[in-house]
Amino acid sequence: MSRTSKSWAGAFLAAAVVGSLTATVIPSQAASQAASGGHRHTVSSTPQVLATGLHNPRAVRIQADGSLLVAEAGSGPETPCTEPNSHCLGFSGSVFRIKGYKKDRVVTGLPSEMEVRPDGESTIMGVTMAQNAGHGTYRVASNLSGNTDLRTALGPGSAPLGTLSIAKGRILGDLAQHEALHDPDSVTGNGQVFSNPWYFARDGRDYLVVDTGANDLIRVHPDGTTETEAVFPNNTLPARPATRSSAAKSSPVRPMTPPGQTQAVPTGIVRGRDGAFYISDLSSMQPGLSRIWRFVPGGKPTVFATGLTNTIDLRVAPDGDLIALSYATGYSSTGLLPGGLTRIDRHTGATTPIDTAGRLFQPTGLDVAANGDLYVTNHTVGVNGELLKFPAS
Repeated sequence: MSRTSKSWAGAFLAAAVVGSLTATVIPSQAASQAASGGHRHTVSSTPQVLATGLHNPRAVRIQADGSLLVAEAGSGPETPCTEPNSHCLGFSGSVFRIKGYKKDRVVTGLPSEMEVRPDGESTIMGVTMAQNAGHGTYRVASNLSGNTDLRTALGPGSAPLGTLSIAKGRILGDLAQHEALHDPDSVTGNGQVFSNPWYFARDGRDYLVVDTGANDLIRVHPDGTTETEAVFPNNTLPARPATRSSAAKSSPVRPMTPPGQTQAVPTGIVRGRDGAFYISDLSSMQPGLSRIWRFVPGGKPTVFATGLTNTIDLRVAPDGDLIALSYATGYSSTGLLPGGLTRIDRHTGATTPIDTAGRLFQPTGLDVAANGDLYVTNHTVGVNGELLKFPAS
């Protein structure tokens, strides 16, 4: 498994560089789908800004009491590391809560890993998703740009990275350790032990956690044991001329992967109205290659929808259709195109874009209220993130 293609932020930045080197504009997902017609999700294209100044926000989740929880990966340590290929640990991660007019960080001081990439740019790993666990506690997933050896090297306080845990409490399941012991996606030909847990969903007393680094879905049992529930196969890259230029553009995103393939990089997970789980994948940010998988525990994942780009989160609309969030809808000569939202028909898998008036940039988290309001974390790279609400029309 490749560290570059598994660290989601690193992959995003690498893809942005690739896009900036491309002379021809690649059509965006929204534009290509709009041509096919179809109904649109009826929400306002002008969002309300509910919160600003969020620190590398990730998932937003609506809780049973109507409050909103936003996971903040933080900003790394107070004194950032600067050497290329270095990692350093801080405790700036948090859980941000909105209930009515009250907005505050209900948990602070969570681990926040900074990775300095070879080009000197930095990315942040930390809390990716938060959920109320009762009695004033919160269940969180925290990602990790590496493996258990790297986590140990980060020093005291790094143990929650790469796990599902109670914030500032016990570890519920260690996904990084599962990867170190089993490396499930080695069967696909990917060649590095690497873990980067992302979002999770409840399945009875268990939890299902997607690991973007390991390309798998891991079941976490109440006793903390883990098992591989599914491995997501690599995707096939479209044929391209084998020129020196195209090879240079592609190499940052898919090292350690069989030729002609790109790793799945699963991201969002949600239980559908039919009881099955639906999982989105990035397919290493290749335009149009993102897939939506349908998975029934005990079986194997099957492809439910295709043709999406950079799908980073997935939720269920009030009528049972799926709503997918794209980190970017394509690339242009100047970099990333805006993010996007897409409705996916629950019966056919047909996709229809939702108009957001180009308001989304590097979004990563999505949730849908019972009345159809959409909540999205936006500008999620840096400490000026925001939470948007697209009201149902």
